[in-house]
Amino acid sequence: MDEAYCEALETAIEFERNGEVFYRELLEKVSDPFAKKVLEFLADEEVEHIRKIEAFNDSLLGKDWFDFEAECGLDLHERIRDLVQEKRQDANKNVNPSSNDLDIYDIAMLLESKSFELYEHALEEPQDEKVETFLRFLLAEEGEHYDLLASSKKYLADPSYYFQEYGGWIFG
Repeated sequence: MDEAYCEALETAIEFERNGEVFYRELLEKVSDPFAKKVLEFLADEEVEHIRKIEAFNDSLLGKDWFDFEAECGLDLHERIRDLVQEKRQDANKNVNPSSNDLDIYDIAMLLESKSFELYEHALEEPQDEKVETFLRFLLAEEGEHYDLLASSKKYLADPSYYFQEYGGWIFG
């Protein structure tokens, strides 16, 4: 297998593992229940990315079948919608995040940006069509994660803005 691909694979798995640990550690540092739920969601997403990366690699090695349509379908909007729908039901409750909660979101957004850049950089190298499709899937997922963090931060800072201005696509 191509040395550049192997290096990219190792880097991606390490990055996703570190992301999971990072999000799980942040769970202990935030006070707002919604912030905790978002960070837990993202930690679980990192675990799922690792599973998909390993399954994809196994398929390239001929060890197993990888169903691109099932594994790389972008149902992330639906999972995010479920997450936020639950919060919408509690919309009348006061939100009082600490400044620490908002700072943690900035750090998490930086991590997602770095993940996005990692997969974007990997796409700059010539790739097999399957590898390119998979990298584009991971790139899209990281972009969605960043958007979730950005919109969640807006919600924590000003819930009325979030539900009036941003939340429309999620609840429609």
